[in-house]
Amino acid sequence: MSSLIDNTKEVARLRRNAIGLPGALAMSLAFISPTTGILFISALIASQAGASAPFAFIIGTLGVLLMAYILAEFTFKVPGAGTFYTFNAQGIGPKSGFLTGWLLLIAYGLQGPLNAALFGSFVANIVHTVFNISIPWWPVSIAIIILVSWLAYRSVSRSMTLDLIFVILEVVVVGILVVYIIVHGGASGQDWAAFTPSQSLKGFGGIGLSFVYILFAFFGFESSITISEETTNPRKNVPIALIGSVILTGIYFAIAMYALVIGYGVHHVGELASSTAPMSFLAQKFMGKGYAIAVDLAGISALIAVLIAAHTANFRVLYVMGREKVLPAAFGRLSRYKTPYIAVMVYGALSIIVTLAAGFAWGPFGAFGNLGFWASLGVMPIYLMVCIALWRYTRANGTFSWFKYGLIPFVTLIFYVFPIVTSLYPYPGMPLAAMPFLTIVWAIIGFMVIFTLGRRNPAALDIIGKTVFEEEDPQDASPVGTSSLSH
Repeated sequence: MSSLIDNTKEVARLRRNAIGLPGALAMSLAFISPTTGILFISALIASQAGASAPFAFIIGTLGVLLMAYILAEFTFKVPGAGTFYTFNAQGIGPKSGFLTGWLLLIAYGLQGPLNAALFGSFVANIVHTVFNISIPWWPVSIAIIILVSWLAYRSVSRSMTLDLIFVILEVVVVGILVVYIIVHGGASGQDWAAFTPSQSLKGFGGIGLSFVYILFAFFGFESSITISEETTNPRKNVPIALIGSVILTGIYFAIAMYALVIGYGVHHVGELASSTAPMSFLAQKFMGKGYAIAVDLAGISALIAVLIAAHTANFRVLYVMGREKVLPAAFGRLSRYKTPYIAVMVYGALSIIVTLAAGFAWGPFGAFGNLGFWASLGVMPIYLMVCIALWRYTRANGTFSWFKYGLIPFVTLIFYVFPIVTSLYPYPGMPLAAMPFLTIVWAIIGFMVIFTLGRRNPAALDIIGKTVFEEEDPQDASPVGTSSLSH
């Protein structure tokens, strides 16, 4: 059995052994939501990489796989619901841990609003297309946020089971269309140049900038870590879910992106880049209106799945920061279902506010793309920090290996520097150009908060990142007690 131990006392615990490997895999797959990536993010990627989008996806998958390896190694050593927050605190220090959690409030926090805005718009469009009834997008967005918040409040096990069902259904529906397009040669035959960088609209700069959107498509692959305290044998099952989800979705993304490119034709990639529903368009073109409706329903399924996963992950990050009292302690309170109900209510309310603000400012689809770009930029500094954290952690604990914990983190770090640079140069235009600076401003505010916290209560810094998942004696059903952390 297992127990949550901090360095001073036993803390409130999430429900143990609530899910197994399928549930952990469902969490990562649902948050990634491969169908959402293909249906809605593919056009954003094509707008930068052009017909070389499949090549960009392959390179992007390798980068994400490197990060998945680093997180899998860290999860084996320090499993816990805090993900990067816990890892960076353990490897670099408490202030870095807090700053990580602070950036996660953007990186994870925006996932609910951006997907809720898209969901409202997408459902409203389908209702108008099928039934010729016009409905506003925003009540639909509010309703889905309330629904997924309620599901997360009641049970992580039920949420993950529902997520797995949604993921399987959506992948099958879209997968059939992808195979059909490729077998029939798309609009004008096969074009293997799509798997080279030669078709990029903006050269290597376009490949680099597209990686920000590719990371957006993969966003949340690490979310299975947030439920590690509720997963059976997390040191084994969570790393499998991490690596497995990236490999499966990476292959799916590259093949589906190729189907989109040849479906439109490499000389018409501009139409793909400007489309708000490219796969639905191709479904009607190649398989008829009936199958286009099936693809739209798969899109609804995909968005529900990613919203469930996004809210579940966000609640747990707030929960960890709350129980360690670097955010209001109320976030660490658990309901009778062993779920963080205060975090559920607060995040749900904030999601509604941000969804409406961004949706009315940019339009719901514009909110999806712009907030997604910002969220990806918010998580990249965290990725850089975790590479350094693994190196420092293994050096301090005598488990360092030059290849596993030296070379691989270094290569990964360099990999993620490139898209950060290309997000600023060449100048991408507004509002995207403002996102890196907004991230910097948010980080500066985080530095001010942690500085103030350290001055008022230095002892509060000591516990940051210290509450992790420890093993118990298999013969003893009670917690180990108040022992120190063991790494």
